[in-house]
Amino acid sequence: MEKVNGKFMKLAFQKATEQLAVHVDELNALNVFPVPDGDTGSNMLATMKEGCKYLDQLGNDRHDLSAVMEAIRNGTLMGARGNSGVILSQIFRGFAMYCEKKRTLQPRDILKMFSTARNVAYKAVMRPVEGTMLTVLRRIDESLGEIDQASAVSEVFEWILKVADETVKETPKLLPVLKEAGVVDAGAKGLYYILQGFRSIAIGEEEVNLEVVTSSTGEVSVEIPAEELKYQYCTEVMVKGKDDFHVEKVEELRFFLENVGDSAVVVHDGAVLKTHVHTNSPGVVIEETLKYGEILKVKIDNMKLQHEHLVEQIVEQPKKYGFVAVSPGHGISEVLRNLGVDQIVRGGQTMNPSTADLKFAIDRINAQIIFLFPNNPNIVLAAKQAAENTKDKQVIIIPTQTVQESISAMMSFDPNEEPEKLQEKFLQAAQYIIPLCVTRAVRDAKHNGTKIKKGEYMIMRGKKLVSHGQSLKQAMNRALTALDLRGREIVTIFTGQDAVDTEIDIIKEALERAIDQVQIDIHEGGQPHYPYLIMVE
Repeated sequence: MEKVNGKFMKLAFQKATEQLAVHVDELNALNVFPVPDGDTGSNMLATMKEGCKYLDQLGNDRHDLSAVMEAIRNGTLMGARGNSGVILSQIFRGFAMYCEKKRTLQPRDILKMFSTARNVAYKAVMRPVEGTMLTVLRRIDESLGEIDQASAVSEVFEWILKVADETVKETPKLLPVLKEAGVVDAGAKGLYYILQGFRSIAIGEEEVNLEVVTSSTGEVSVEIPAEELKYQYCTEVMVKGKDDFHVEKVEELRFFLENVGDSAVVVHDGAVLKTHVHTNSPGVVIEETLKYGEILKVKIDNMKLQHEHLVEQIVEQPKKYGFVAVSPGHGISEVLRNLGVDQIVRGGQTMNPSTADLKFAIDRINAQIIFLFPNNPNIVLAAKQAAENTKDKQVIIIPTQTVQESISAMMSFDPNEEPEKLQEKFLQAAQYIIPLCVTRAVRDAKHNGTKIKKGEYMIMRGKKLVSHGQSLKQAMNRALTALDLRGREIVTIFTGQDAVDTEIDIIKEALERAIDQVQIDIHEGGQPHYPYLIMVE
């Protein structure tokens, strides 16, 4: 093969996505720290899959190179999740920029395409870190003199894959945290698998398993008002009772309906039973009512769609300030709403929202200036991309690393302040509080010379490990001793999905010993992975 066209790039991108999907669990396991946030593979795969969706929208008869690359560029941009996904999207942006005015690519063009991608990707990151996928790009670019640029396309991709493989193996030498953890960089290895997909198409393997490419993974969504409905389906079933039907069974059916939803009603009218319930499992309701007789009528309405329609009819008055925040749990979302946040985007550890999720939330707010709280260091780059792609309003990112910081910032909101002053106040409020996260190690690890065993309690301050221990009491006492708690008086504990009453008591006792006359408030946060999020003021 002497040159490639748009059809090749489309197939290569799809094959690359397939390769990434096959190895996604392996990439997620390459976690340098024993906390439940090994989502590099998932983030990269979600980014690639969105590119595949944009390619599907082109149709099977549209294969010109510039259109294919533009679809990949836009899809990966809007689908980018986490830092790894954002950097990956910038790589494909570089590819697309080089291909803008070309109809085909010769081998030397492919090599120049990688040079452009290197420049674009490095510029997108404020402080590029070596030992990552950026290094893979740099090594390919710097080694171009090693290959004859007149080689066949297949030979070029074989060489690129060889350089990538060698670089991935060297990442622990470039990034001490990788060496300490005994792993290679997940992003670099993910890029290797992507390049493996490109190589496969170059050597003639044109079969792509589209089911693997397009199947869904953990989606992250924007919490719009319609999602405040607890139960989505209004389900009504009318049943003609069996010959052996007894009136006493009405109460049994009513009890069942009350346990699968709310607004349960059962009316017994002669031989006919009429039921009504709001539920998320209409199929279960139908199966249960079949036990009582023959179904005469079924009616199921999607109340979420109806509610969305009503919400869309409400014309929101324009205002000066609007707020978007990323939240890991329903309880925390409610706290943020009560503080004035307009749009909540579900996300956090292991579920980073995409650029499109964040931009969708921004677009829904009728305000001149939007403050965006990413609440996780792995979401900041996606937030920046969303801001850069918003043209009709000013978006100011407050680079919060925890949701506690955004809560503190919103508590300081003064609608009469000018944007610059308000931004300063938010940053100061976020930095003032002490945000702690309590979790347990998901694997054995070594960090800064400290051995951490699987199952140990870990107290984190952002990404920094404050303490760890076999017991929660031990870990809490060590953490509170290590912190400067002078002048602190108020502590808020947000309980997660795995919270336990006895552990809450242990945390409270440790805080009461460490802080004189402390006021402790407990709220249900609903977040996964981190049973307790603590905010010390």
